[in-house]
Amino acid sequence: MSLVAQNSFSSANASALAAEAALEAERMQRAASMVTVTNRLEHAEVPRLLEAAGKVIGQLATPDTVIRVAEKNADAVWLFTRRGRSRPEGFMSALLLNEAGRSALFDGSLNLLDPQNDYLVSQHERPAAIYVWASFTPGVLAAGINRVMDRFDSPHYAEADIISTSFTLRGHRAMVRRGFEEGVWHEGRFLEDFYMIPRRPKTLVARQPSYATYDQALRPTGIKVVNGFEDMMRVAAVRSAVYIGEQACPYNEEFDGNDLAATHLLALVNNEPAGCMRLRFFGDFAKLERLAVRKEFRTSRTAFELVRASVALCKEKGFRRIYGHAREDYLAFWQHFGFNLKQNGAPFEFSDHQFLEMVDDIEPSPTALSLNDGPYRLIRPEGMWHVRGPLEDSALRQSKMPAKTQIEGGH
Repeated sequence: MSLVAQNSFSSANASALAAEAALEAERMQRAASMVTVTNRLEHAEVPRLLEAAGKVIGQLATPDTVIRVAEKNADAVWLFTRRGRSRPEGFMSALLLNEAGRSALFDGSLNLLDPQNDYLVSQHERPAAIYVWASFTPGVLAAGINRVMDRFDSPHYAEADIISTSFTLRGHRAMVRRGFEEGVWHEGRFLEDFYMIPRRPKTLVARQPSYATYDQALRPTGIKVVNGFEDMMRVAAVRSAVYIGEQACPYNEEFDGNDLAATHLLALVNNEPAGCMRLRFFGDFAKLERLAVRKEFRTSRTAFELVRASVALCKEKGFRRIYGHAREDYLAFWQHFGFNLKQNGAPFEFSDHQFLEMVDDIEPSPTALSLNDGPYRLIRPEGMWHVRGPLEDSALRQSKMPAKTQIEGGH
């Protein structure tokens, strides 16, 4: 809704961000029970809400425009109400864009004050991008944002990029915590005024694999495959905080002897360890386990991104089936990603919780590892199969091996 451009900010101090995230997580948990969220737009409330939001955000679309966008797709506008009150006091709105609309957003031809209908999708169509149009969620109402994001994580929307802008340092930090990447590449140009959670297949193909998005300097919020003992200590710290600290899991049950026979993914937020996942590989299936996200980062999308990255890693390894255990109260979370209950699987217990067996049938990546790749790709570091490895570089230097000598024989 707003035409104001956001400023670019450098990465915040990791410890300060973690402390701020912890406080926000606690506040959100308390507030969540106090907020109701609906996409049933009450037309009479729109002028009042836009007037209140305009005093904070700036120029916004007209009430008639907002109503038109909501009539095109009911999921475009969500109203937030404090429990016990009869009128909504906040909202979150999004433009659900087709491919042409996504391009128009980036090249400036999309009218943000009066979006062209040709760029918007209806509720039965799958969008290419979800642009956070405007959000006005004062006080405890911000707790409702996660419910809207849950809707946008559903299968119907799961392959749409989520795009936003931010006008303040606080907004920048909120974007980073929610898993947005700062800056977008579009047709050879880097657009620093946008933030994005890349999910559209074409976007993912053109970027780093989802399990290799972290770079300490360039992308301090991202996911990486653990390839050293220092990162393994970070994984152990996250799991100790979550499973031993919060759930009182005994040490010998959490660290069960399988960690050195597994691949681990580590998620970081501004270089601070936020979450992790363990993967083990068997004959014809891979197993996902030990998903953990620190309490102060649970208002972000870290858990969702770790699962997506783990599935992508399995696909790149050529697996067609993934297996896992889900606590009964978390089954709906895993079903977001296509997991189903294992046929003939019965509930079972360990570490004082009841679990269900689940499986997900997948298709290998088009670039999945195979014997046809040649020797060098198969000796690259785990999870870095898309870039040259150190052994390839070693092949370029002059060999220090003694030259072969020809042994002449008599005739």
